Amino acid sequence: MPIPDTDDTIVAQATPPGAGALAIVRLSGPRAFAAAAALLGPAAAAPRHRQARLLAVRDGDRLVDRAVAVFHRGPASYTGEDTVEICCHGSPFVVRTILNLAVRAGARPAGPGEFTLRAFLNGKLDLAQAEAVGALIEAGSAAAHRAAITQVEGGVSSEVRAIKADLVELLAELEARLDDSYGEVPALELKGFSGRAAAARARALRLASGFEAGRGIKEGLRVVITGAPNSGKSSLLNALLGYDRALVSGEAGTTRDTLEAELEIDGFKVLFTDTAGLNARPSSALEREGIRRAAAALRRADAVILVRDGSIKGSPSDRRALAEAGAAGAARVIRALNKADLPARRRPGPGELKVSARTGEGLGRLRALLVADQRKVFRDGSQAVVTSARHFAALSEAAGQLAALPAVLRGPRPRAELAAEHLRAALSALASLLGETAPEEVLAEVFSSFCVGK
Repeated sequence: MPIPDTDDTIVAQATPPGAGALAIVRLSGPRAFAAAAALLGPAAAAPRHRQARLLAVRDGDRLVDRAVAVFHRGPASYTGEDTVEICCHGSPFVVRTILNLAVRAGARPAGPGEFTLRAFLNGKLDLAQAEAVGALIEAGSAAAHRAAITQVEGGVSSEVRAIKADLVELLAELEARLDDSYGEVPALELKGFSGRAAAARARALRLASGFEAGRGIKEGLRVVITGAPNSGKSSLLNALLGYDRALVSGEAGTTRDTLEAELEIDGFKVLFTDTAGLNARPSSALEREGIRRAAAALRRADAVILVRDGSIKGSPSDRRALAEAGAAGAARVIRALNKADLPARRRPGPGELKVSARTGEGLGRLRALLVADQRKVFRDGSQAVVTSARHFAALSEAAGQLAALPAVLRGPRPRAELAAEHLRAALSALASLLGETAPEEVLAEVFSSFCVGK
Protein backbone atom coordinates (compact mmCIF):
# COMPACT_ATOMS: atom_id res chain seq x y z
CA MET A 1 0.00 0.00 0.00
CA PRO A 2 1.60 3.32 -1.03
CA ILE A 3 1.73 6.24 1.39
CA PRO A 4 -1.27 8.45 0.51
CA ASP A 5 -0.97 12.07 -0.59
CA THR A 6 -0.68 14.32 2.48
CA ASP A 7 -1.13 17.65 0.70
CA ASP A 8 -4.89 17.38 0.39
CA THR A 9 -7.74 17.51 2.91
CA ILE A 10 -9.20 14.32 4.36
CA VAL A 11 -12.44 13.51 6.15
CA ALA A 12 -13.69 10.48 8.09
CA GLN A 13 -15.98 9.46 10.89
CA ALA A 14 -13.85 9.20 14.05
CA THR A 15 -16.41 7.26 16.10
CA PRO A 16 -17.60 3.68 15.48
CA PRO A 17 -20.19 3.23 12.72
CA GLY A 18 -23.82 2.66 13.58
CA ALA A 19 -26.54 4.60 15.37
CA GLY A 20 -25.70 6.33 18.62
CA ALA A 21 -26.29 9.42 20.69
CA LEU A 22 -23.31 11.27 19.21
CA ALA A 23 -20.80 10.88 16.40
CA ILE A 24 -17.66 12.79 15.45
CA VAL A 25 -16.59 13.61 11.91
CA ARG A 26 -13.02 14.84 11.53
CA LEU A 27 -11.47 16.94 8.75
CA SER A 28 -7.76 17.66 8.43
CA GLY A 29 -5.66 19.40 5.81
CA PRO A 30 -5.01 22.77 4.18
CA ARG A 31 -8.68 23.23 3.17
CA ALA A 32 -10.27 21.84 6.34
CA PHE A 33 -11.84 25.18 7.32
CA ALA A 34 -13.07 25.90 3.78
CA ALA A 35 -14.63 22.44 3.50
CA ALA A 36 -16.26 22.86 6.91
CA ALA A 37 -17.61 26.25 5.88
CA ALA A 38 -19.41 24.64 2.94
CA LEU A 39 -21.67 22.78 5.35
CA LEU A 40 -21.44 24.84 8.56
CA GLY A 41 -21.62 28.32 7.07
CA PRO A 42 -19.22 31.30 6.92
CA ALA A 43 -18.45 31.14 10.66
CA ALA A 44 -16.29 28.06 9.98
CA ALA A 45 -14.15 29.73 7.31
CA ALA A 46 -11.87 31.71 9.64
CA PRO A 47 -12.39 30.38 13.18
CA ARG A 48 -10.36 31.09 16.29
CA HIS A 49 -7.96 28.36 17.43
CA ARG A 50 -9.50 25.78 19.76
CA GLN A 51 -12.89 27.42 19.54
CA ALA A 52 -16.03 25.31 19.92
CA ARG A 53 -19.20 26.60 18.28
CA LEU A 54 -22.76 25.33 17.94
CA LEU A 55 -23.51 25.60 14.23
CA ALA A 56 -26.22 24.44 11.84
CA VAL A 57 -25.26 21.75 9.35
CA ARG A 58 -27.00 22.55 6.06
CA ASP A 59 -27.24 20.88 2.70
CA GLY A 60 -28.08 23.96 0.67
CA ASP A 61 -31.16 25.40 2.36
CA ARG A 62 -32.07 22.15 4.10
CA LEU A 63 -31.21 21.80 7.80
CA VAL A 64 -29.44 18.50 8.45
CA ASP A 65 -28.45 18.84 12.11
CA ARG A 66 -27.10 21.20 14.73
CA ALA A 67 -23.58 20.25 15.70
CA VAL A 68 -20.72 21.42 17.91
CA ALA A 69 -17.62 22.09 15.80
CA VAL A 70 -14.16 22.43 17.38
CA PHE A 71 -11.46 24.15 15.32
CA HIS A 72 -7.71 23.57 15.68
CA ARG A 73 -5.22 25.61 13.72
CA GLY A 74 -2.08 23.79 12.64
CA PRO A 75 0.52 23.05 13.79
CA ALA A 76 -1.16 23.05 17.22
CA SER A 77 -3.42 20.08 16.42
CA TYR A 78 -3.27 16.30 16.56
CA THR A 79 -2.23 16.03 12.91
CA GLY A 80 -0.19 19.25 12.82
CA GLU A 81 -2.64 20.61 10.22
CA ASP A 82 -5.82 22.70 10.33
CA THR A 83 -8.40 20.35 11.82
CA VAL A 84 -12.14 20.48 12.41
CA GLU A 85 -14.01 17.99 14.61
CA ILE A 86 -17.78 18.04 14.12
CA CYS A 87 -19.78 16.48 16.96
CA CYS A 88 -23.22 15.67 15.60
CA HIS A 89 -26.08 13.35 16.44
CA GLY A 90 -25.14 9.74 15.81
CA SER A 91 -27.63 9.06 13.06
CA PRO A 92 -26.03 7.11 10.20
CA PHE A 93 -27.93 9.38 7.78
CA VAL A 94 -26.60 12.55 9.42
CA VAL A 95 -23.03 11.23 9.46
CA ARG A 96 -23.24 10.06 5.85
CA THR A 97 -24.64 13.43 4.76
CA ILE A 98 -21.85 15.36 6.51
CA LEU A 99 -19.22 13.13 4.91
CA ASN A 100 -20.79 13.58 1.46
CA LEU A 101 -20.99 17.37 1.89
CA ALA A 102 -17.32 17.49 2.94
CA VAL A 103 -16.27 15.42 -0.07
CA ARG A 104 -18.38 17.64 -2.31
CA ALA A 105 -16.47 20.62 -0.84
CA GLY A 106 -13.10 19.16 -1.85
CA ALA A 107 -12.13 16.75 0.91
CA ARG A 108 -11.46 13.08 0.19
CA PRO A 109 -12.27 10.06 2.38
CA ALA A 110 -9.37 9.23 4.69
CA GLY A 111 -7.65 5.86 4.62
CA PRO A 112 -6.93 3.68 7.68
CA GLY A 113 -4.78 5.52 10.23
CA GLU A 114 -4.28 8.51 7.95
CA PHE A 115 -4.82 11.14 10.64
CA THR A 116 -2.15 9.52 12.82
CA LEU A 117 0.10 9.09 9.77
CA ARG A 118 -0.06 12.85 9.25
CA ALA A 119 0.71 13.40 12.93
CA PHE A 120 3.83 11.26 12.46
CA LEU A 121 4.90 12.92 9.21
CA ASN A 122 4.42 16.36 10.78
CA GLY A 123 6.57 15.50 13.80
CA LYS A 124 3.76 15.35 16.37
CA LEU A 125 4.55 11.71 17.17
CA ASP A 126 7.41 9.34 16.42
CA LEU A 127 6.60 5.95 14.90
CA ALA A 128 6.72 4.09 18.22
CA GLN A 129 4.21 6.54 19.69
CA ALA A 130 2.03 6.32 16.59
CA GLU A 131 1.91 2.52 16.83
CA ALA A 132 0.96 2.86 20.50
CA VAL A 133 -2.08 4.93 19.48
CA GLY A 134 -3.39 1.83 17.70
CA ALA A 135 -2.58 -0.32 20.74
CA LEU A 136 -4.39 2.16 22.99
CA ILE A 137 -7.54 1.91 20.87
CA GLU A 138 -7.41 -1.91 21.03
CA ALA A 139 -6.52 -2.12 24.76
CA GLY A 140 -8.85 -4.63 26.39
CA SER A 141 -7.43 -4.68 29.92
CA ALA A 142 -6.06 -2.27 32.50
CA ALA A 143 -2.48 -3.44 31.91
CA ALA A 144 -2.77 -3.20 28.11
CA HIS A 145 -4.13 0.32 28.50
CA ARG A 146 -1.34 1.32 30.89
CA ALA A 147 1.35 -0.09 28.57
CA ALA A 148 -0.12 1.67 25.54
CA ILE A 149 -0.63 5.04 27.24
CA THR A 150 2.95 4.92 28.56
CA GLN A 151 4.19 4.34 25.01
CA VAL A 152 1.97 7.10 23.59
CA GLU A 153 3.48 9.45 26.17
CA GLY A 154 6.96 8.50 24.92
CA GLY A 155 8.06 5.94 27.51
CA VAL A 156 9.72 3.56 25.03
CA SER A 157 10.83 6.39 22.74
CA SER A 158 12.66 8.27 25.49
CA GLU A 159 14.61 5.16 26.50
CA VAL A 160 15.54 4.46 22.87
CA ARG A 161 16.62 8.07 22.37
CA ALA A 162 18.83 7.87 25.46
CA ILE A 163 20.55 4.76 24.08
CA LYS A 164 20.93 6.51 20.72
CA ALA A 165 22.52 9.55 22.36
CA ASP A 166 25.13 7.34 24.03
CA LEU A 167 25.91 5.60 20.73
CA VAL A 168 26.21 8.92 18.88
CA GLU A 169 28.84 10.03 21.40
CA LEU A 170 30.75 6.78 20.95
CA LEU A 171 30.58 7.05 17.17
CA ALA A 172 31.77 10.66 17.30
CA GLU A 173 34.82 9.59 19.30
CA LEU A 174 35.67 6.94 16.74
CA GLU A 175 35.11 9.17 13.73
CA ALA A 176 37.23 11.96 15.22
CA ARG A 177 40.15 9.54 15.30
CA LEU A 178 39.40 8.11 11.85
CA ASP A 179 39.55 11.65 10.43
CA ASP A 180 42.69 12.56 12.39
CA SER A 181 45.35 12.10 9.70
CA TYR A 182 47.89 14.16 11.69
CA GLY A 183 47.58 12.26 14.96
CA GLU A 184 46.42 15.30 16.95
CA VAL A 185 43.58 13.48 18.79
CA PRO A 186 44.62 11.34 21.79
CA ALA A 187 44.36 7.58 21.39
CA LEU A 188 41.01 5.99 22.23
CA GLU A 189 40.73 4.86 25.84
CA LEU A 190 39.50 1.37 24.98
CA LYS A 191 38.45 0.20 28.44
CA GLY A 192 36.14 3.15 29.07
CA PHE A 193 34.84 3.09 25.50
CA SER A 194 34.04 -0.63 25.68
CA GLY A 195 32.38 -0.20 29.06
CA ARG A 196 30.06 2.53 27.76
CA ALA A 197 29.20 0.44 24.70
CA ALA A 198 28.44 -2.55 26.95
CA ALA A 199 26.21 -0.37 29.15
CA ALA A 200 24.26 0.82 26.09
CA ARG A 201 23.87 -2.78 24.91
CA ALA A 202 22.64 -3.82 28.36
CA ARG A 203 19.98 -1.08 28.26
CA ALA A 204 18.78 -2.25 24.83
CA LEU A 205 18.66 -5.86 25.99
CA ARG A 206 16.84 -4.93 29.19
CA LEU A 207 14.19 -3.07 27.20
CA ALA A 208 13.88 -5.95 24.70
CA SER A 209 13.72 -8.58 27.45
CA GLY A 210 10.25 -7.46 28.47
CA PHE A 211 8.79 -8.30 25.07
CA GLU A 212 7.40 -11.75 25.89
CA ALA A 213 5.62 -10.45 28.96
CA GLY A 214 4.72 -7.30 27.05
CA ARG A 215 3.14 -9.30 24.24
CA GLY A 216 1.07 -11.09 26.84
CA ILE A 217 0.02 -7.74 28.31
CA LYS A 218 -1.05 -6.46 24.90
CA GLU A 219 -2.64 -9.59 23.39
CA GLY A 220 -3.51 -11.56 26.51
CA LEU A 221 -1.75 -14.47 28.21
CA ARG A 222 -2.63 -17.78 26.52
CA VAL A 223 -3.18 -20.39 29.24
CA VAL A 224 -4.03 -24.01 28.44
CA ILE A 225 -5.57 -26.29 31.07
CA THR A 226 -4.54 -29.91 30.53
CA GLY A 227 -4.42 -33.19 32.37
CA ALA A 228 -5.79 -36.72 32.44
CA PRO A 229 -9.51 -37.34 31.83
CA ASN A 230 -11.76 -36.49 34.80
CA SER A 231 -9.01 -34.64 36.70
CA GLY A 232 -11.31 -31.64 37.11
CA LYS A 233 -10.00 -29.38 34.35
CA SER A 234 -13.39 -27.98 33.35
CA SER A 235 -14.45 -27.54 36.97
CA LEU A 236 -11.21 -25.66 37.59
CA LEU A 237 -11.88 -23.39 34.60
CA ASN A 238 -15.38 -22.61 35.88
CA ALA A 239 -14.02 -21.88 39.36
CA LEU A 240 -11.33 -19.53 38.01
CA LEU A 241 -13.89 -17.69 35.88
CA GLY A 242 -16.51 -17.50 38.60
CA TYR A 243 -19.27 -18.85 36.35
CA ASP A 244 -20.13 -22.07 34.48
CA ARG A 245 -18.44 -21.85 31.08
CA ALA A 246 -17.72 -25.55 30.59
CA LEU A 247 -20.02 -28.54 30.96
CA VAL A 248 -19.04 -30.69 33.94
CA SER A 249 -19.88 -34.34 34.50
CA GLY A 250 -18.69 -37.16 36.68
CA GLU A 251 -18.29 -39.15 33.49
CA ALA A 252 -14.75 -39.06 32.11
CA GLY A 253 -14.22 -37.52 28.67
CA THR A 254 -16.97 -34.87 28.81
CA THR A 255 -14.72 -32.31 27.09
CA ARG A 256 -13.98 -33.41 23.52
CA ASP A 257 -12.94 -30.12 21.94
CA THR A 258 -11.01 -27.04 23.03
CA LEU A 259 -13.10 -24.44 24.84
CA GLU A 260 -11.98 -20.84 25.32
CA ALA A 261 -12.80 -18.14 27.85
CA GLU A 262 -11.33 -14.78 28.85
CA LEU A 263 -10.67 -13.37 32.32
CA GLU A 264 -8.92 -10.27 33.64
CA ILE A 265 -6.63 -11.03 36.58
CA ASP A 266 -5.12 -8.05 38.43
CA GLY A 267 -5.56 -5.95 35.29
CA PHE A 268 -4.00 -8.52 32.92
CA LYS A 269 -6.02 -10.29 30.23
CA VAL A 270 -5.82 -14.08 30.40
CA LEU A 271 -7.16 -16.30 27.60
CA PHE A 272 -7.97 -19.76 28.96
CA THR A 273 -8.30 -22.88 26.79
CA ASP A 274 -9.84 -25.97 28.36
CA THR A 275 -8.87 -29.16 26.54
CA ALA A 276 -9.86 -32.78 26.20
CA GLY A 277 -8.35 -35.17 28.72
CA LEU A 278 -5.09 -36.75 27.58
CA ASN A 279 -6.06 -40.39 27.81
CA ALA A 280 -3.18 -42.83 27.53
CA ARG A 281 -5.54 -45.26 25.76
CA PRO A 282 -8.08 -43.28 23.68
CA SER A 283 -11.07 -45.43 22.78
CA SER A 284 -12.46 -43.66 19.72
CA ALA A 285 -11.54 -41.52 16.73
CA LEU A 286 -13.41 -38.60 18.36
CA GLU A 287 -11.31 -38.87 21.51
CA ARG A 288 -8.10 -39.08 19.46
CA GLU A 289 -9.08 -35.91 17.56
CA GLY A 290 -9.77 -34.13 20.88
CA ILE A 291 -6.32 -35.12 22.11
CA ARG A 292 -4.74 -33.89 18.87
CA ARG A 293 -6.41 -30.51 19.30
CA ALA A 294 -5.29 -30.38 22.93
CA ALA A 295 -1.68 -30.98 21.83
CA ALA A 296 -1.97 -28.21 19.22
CA ALA A 297 -3.28 -25.80 21.87
CA LEU A 298 -0.36 -26.68 24.14
CA ARG A 299 2.12 -25.73 21.42
CA ARG A 300 0.59 -22.23 21.23
CA ALA A 301 0.42 -21.68 24.99
CA ASP A 302 2.28 -19.11 27.07
CA ALA A 303 1.49 -21.05 30.23
CA VAL A 304 0.06 -24.48 31.02
CA ILE A 305 -1.94 -25.54 34.06
CA LEU A 306 -1.24 -29.26 34.45
CA VAL A 307 -4.08 -30.68 36.55
CA ARG A 308 -3.86 -33.91 38.54
CA ASP A 309 -6.64 -35.49 40.59
CA GLY A 310 -5.36 -35.66 44.17
CA SER A 311 -8.13 -38.04 45.27
CA ILE A 312 -6.88 -40.97 43.18
CA LYS A 313 -3.55 -42.62 42.55
CA GLY A 314 -1.43 -41.77 39.53
CA SER A 315 -2.21 -43.33 36.15
CA PRO A 316 -0.66 -43.75 32.68
CA SER A 317 -2.86 -40.83 31.55
CA ASP A 318 -1.21 -38.60 34.18
CA ARG A 319 2.18 -39.56 32.81
CA ARG A 320 1.04 -38.81 29.26
CA ALA A 321 -0.30 -35.40 30.35
CA LEU A 322 3.02 -34.62 32.05
CA ALA A 323 4.93 -35.55 28.89
CA GLU A 324 2.64 -33.48 26.64
CA ALA A 325 2.93 -30.44 28.93
CA GLY A 326 6.71 -30.80 28.96
CA ALA A 327 6.72 -30.89 25.16
CA ALA A 328 4.95 -27.52 25.01
CA GLY A 329 8.33 -25.85 24.56
CA ALA A 330 8.57 -22.30 25.89
CA ALA A 331 5.32 -22.52 27.84
CA ARG A 332 5.59 -22.17 31.62
CA VAL A 333 4.04 -25.18 33.40
CA ILE A 334 2.10 -24.66 36.63
CA ARG A 335 1.22 -27.94 38.32
CA ALA A 336 -2.06 -28.10 40.24
CA LEU A 337 -3.18 -31.00 42.45
CA ASN A 338 -6.95 -30.70 42.24
CA LYS A 339 -9.83 -31.97 44.45
CA ALA A 340 -8.09 -30.95 47.68
CA ASP A 341 -11.52 -31.09 49.36
CA LEU A 342 -11.54 -34.91 48.99
CA PRO A 343 -9.46 -37.45 50.94
CA ALA A 344 -5.92 -37.31 49.51
CA ARG A 345 -4.48 -40.35 47.74
CA ARG A 346 -1.20 -38.63 46.75
CA ARG A 347 0.93 -35.72 47.89
CA PRO A 348 1.79 -32.58 45.94
CA GLY A 349 5.02 -32.73 44.00
CA PRO A 350 7.75 -30.04 44.23
CA GLY A 351 6.18 -26.68 43.48
CA GLU A 352 2.74 -28.21 42.90
CA LEU A 353 -0.27 -26.27 44.20
CA LYS A 354 -3.09 -27.89 46.12
CA VAL A 355 -6.35 -26.55 44.74
CA SER A 356 -10.04 -27.28 44.96
CA ALA A 357 -12.46 -26.20 42.26
CA ARG A 358 -15.28 -26.86 44.72
CA THR A 359 -14.10 -24.86 47.76
CA GLY A 360 -11.78 -22.37 46.04
CA GLU A 361 -8.72 -23.48 47.98
CA GLY A 362 -5.49 -22.38 46.24
CA LEU A 363 -7.23 -20.50 43.42
CA GLY A 364 -5.95 -17.10 44.55
CA ARG A 365 -2.39 -18.38 44.50
CA LEU A 366 -2.97 -19.98 41.09
CA ARG A 367 -4.27 -16.71 39.63
CA ALA A 368 -1.27 -14.83 41.04
CA LEU A 369 1.16 -17.34 39.51
CA LEU A 370 -0.43 -17.01 36.08
CA VAL A 371 0.36 -13.28 35.83
CA ALA A 372 3.57 -13.31 37.87
CA ASP A 373 5.81 -12.66 34.86
CA GLN A 374 3.66 -9.76 33.68
CA ARG A 375 3.64 -8.22 37.16
CA LYS A 376 7.43 -8.57 37.37
CA VAL A 377 7.95 -6.67 34.10
CA PHE A 378 5.12 -4.21 34.73
CA ARG A 379 5.77 -3.51 38.39
CA ASP A 380 3.84 -0.26 38.90
CA GLY A 381 2.40 0.33 35.44
CA SER A 382 4.54 3.40 34.73
CA GLN A 383 7.65 1.86 33.18
CA ALA A 384 8.13 1.39 29.45
CA VAL A 385 7.28 -2.11 28.22
CA VAL A 386 7.94 -3.31 24.67
CA THR A 387 4.79 -4.90 23.24
CA SER A 388 5.63 -4.71 19.51
CA ALA A 389 7.51 -7.41 17.60
CA ARG A 390 8.96 -4.68 15.38
CA HIS A 391 10.40 -2.85 18.37
CA PHE A 392 11.79 -6.09 19.79
CA ALA A 393 13.50 -6.89 16.48
CA ALA A 394 15.05 -3.40 16.27
CA LEU A 395 16.37 -3.52 19.83
CA SER A 396 17.73 -7.03 19.32
CA GLU A 397 19.48 -5.95 16.11
CA ALA A 398 21.06 -2.98 17.88
CA ALA A 399 22.21 -5.17 20.76
CA GLY A 400 23.66 -7.70 18.29
CA GLN A 401 25.67 -5.00 16.52
CA LEU A 402 27.02 -3.73 19.85
CA ALA A 403 27.95 -7.27 20.88
CA ALA A 404 30.42 -7.37 17.97
CA LEU A 405 32.42 -4.36 19.24
CA PRO A 406 34.69 -6.14 21.79
CA ALA A 407 36.07 -8.53 19.13
CA VAL A 408 37.00 -5.73 16.70
CA LEU A 409 38.49 -3.49 19.41
CA ARG A 410 40.63 -6.16 21.09
CA GLY A 411 44.24 -6.87 20.22
CA PRO A 412 47.21 -4.74 19.29
CA ARG A 413 45.48 -3.26 16.18
CA PRO A 414 41.88 -2.27 17.00
CA ARG A 415 39.81 -1.93 13.85
CA ALA A 416 38.11 1.39 14.46
CA GLU A 417 36.55 1.49 10.99
CA LEU A 418 34.72 -1.79 11.57
CA ALA A 419 33.67 -0.70 15.06
CA ALA A 420 32.21 2.48 13.56
CA GLU A 421 30.22 0.42 11.05
CA HIS A 422 28.72 -1.66 13.88
CA LEU A 423 27.78 1.53 15.73
CA ARG A 424 26.16 2.98 12.62
CA ALA A 425 24.16 -0.25 12.12
CA ALA A 426 23.00 -0.15 15.76
CA LEU A 427 21.96 3.49 15.37
CA SER A 428 20.11 2.65 12.15
CA ALA A 429 18.13 -0.09 13.92
CA LEU A 430 17.11 2.28 16.71
CA ALA A 431 16.27 5.02 14.20
CA SER A 432 13.95 2.61 12.37
CA LEU A 433 12.13 1.91 15.64
CA LEU A 434 11.40 5.63 16.00
CA GLY A 435 10.53 5.96 12.31
CA GLU A 436 13.48 8.20 11.46
CA THR A 437 14.67 5.84 8.75
CA ALA A 438 11.64 3.56 8.30
CA PRO A 439 10.99 2.71 4.63
CA GLU A 440 7.64 3.49 3.07
CA GLU A 441 6.46 -0.12 3.13
CA VAL A 442 7.00 -0.26 6.92
CA LEU A 443 4.95 2.91 7.39
CA ALA A 444 2.21 1.56 5.13
CA GLU A 445 2.06 -1.70 7.11
CA VAL A 446 1.95 0.08 10.48
CA PHE A 447 -0.87 2.47 9.58
CA SER A 448 -2.91 0.02 7.51
CA SER A 449 -3.83 -1.80 10.74
CA PHE A 450 -5.49 1.33 12.16
CA CYS A 451 -9.20 2.01 11.92
CA VAL A 452 -10.46 4.67 9.53
CA GLY A 453 -10.84 8.00 11.32
CA LYS A 454 -7.80 7.65 13.58
